[in-house]
Amino acid sequence: MRIENEMLSRFNTEANLQMNSTEVTLSQELDFFFDNVLDTVVDYFKEEVTV
Repeated sequence: MRIENEMLSRFNTEANLQMNSTEVTLSQELDFFFDNVLDTVVDYFKEEVTV
């Protein structure tokens, strides 16, 4: 029983670490995407105002 509990706790710890790293990666990708979108929108309106 003790070995099974240790294996389960290790599995849960590894699953949580993988989920956290995925969330961080997804969060970074979304930040990058929205930064690019906002830069594009700002550039578009700057060009419209100048013209």
